[in-house]
Amino acid sequence: MKGLLLRQGGLAEKAESLGAHFDRPGDYLELGEIPTPKPGPGQVLIKMRRATINPSDIAFVKGIYGQPRIEGKPAGFEGVGVVVDAGPGLFGKFLKGRDVGFYATPDGSGTWAEYAVTQAMLALPLKKGLADRDAAGLIVNPVTAVAMLDMVKPGTAFVFSAAASQLGKLMAGLAKDQGKRMIALVRREAPVAMLKDLGAAYVLNESDADYKTDLAKVLEKEKPVIFLDAVAGHRSAQTHNMMGDRARWVIYGRLDDSPAEILDPGAMIFQRKVVEGFWTTDWAAKTSFVQKMRVFGEVQNRFRDGRWKTDVSAELPLNQAIERLPQALAQPDGKVQIVMHDG
Repeated sequence: MKGLLLRQGGLAEKAESLGAHFDRPGDYLELGEIPTPKPGPGQVLIKMRRATINPSDIAFVKGIYGQPRIEGKPAGFEGVGVVVDAGPGLFGKFLKGRDVGFYATPDGSGTWAEYAVTQAMLALPLKKGLADRDAAGLIVNPVTAVAMLDMVKPGTAFVFSAAASQLGKLMAGLAKDQGKRMIALVRREAPVAMLKDLGAAYVLNESDADYKTDLAKVLEKEKPVIFLDAVAGHRSAQTHNMMGDRARWVIYGRLDDSPAEILDPGAMIFQRKVVEGFWTTDWAAKTSFVQKMRVFGEVQNRFRDGRWKTDVSAELPLNQAIERLPQALAQPDGKVQIVMHDG
């Protein structure tokens, strides 16, 4: 099979940001052919149709994600396809012939290839009417949105950084439906109106001259205690510092290279503020099967009935992906996806 294969193994020696900036993909990836993987116990083999590129994928390829690379194996965490084979295990056999959206587990094989292997329990049978462009990104952003929003109590507000992202767009509508007020932070004026239309209660542009004053007023009025943060730099530290007692700074990405310092250590003691991380893979490992099925069902229903949609900014054929990735990822909004054909 063909795939975009990792040119290095392990983790990088030097840490950098977890952003999607990716100027020289050929330094990390090469288009090559390897034997089609075989599914082991509890695993399934999926013939790929489409894969989504997330910031976590870029971080992994660079060697700065929490999961070590394996040289010569395909990259890619998320995608959609049809199950064509299964190893020993009842659920895998149940999935044979079914279309699935899935996340590639570390013991499997990546999605940026013609075939991929993953644990059967992370391959979600698709409901009728779900488009491939939505199914290819069914887990990383949508499931993260539902799982993180569960931290926020109904009727309360929360702060959300990098809100112009695909995850931010999903979060805005979901928060409105659940009666939770989203304080969305963006860095450009362009997405402000769109996020308000989707359901964000407030959208604050960090580039505005009055940004800090406006943020302080909103924080004083709403008194949020949850800050869901994909940035993790100095500005995020300032936001957490401005929040009140018991504020939780939940970091799930690192788009900013600047140090994510604690500006007032005393606040950890006397105001009982906390800093913690969120990783969807860890959430999935710790969450019960019943709870995961509830979340996965809600995610699919929101895409099927049109409450959610995936904004795809570029579709890259597998054999052209490396050369076209830098330009595609440079676009400010929308997801980049890899399609498994030569067109």
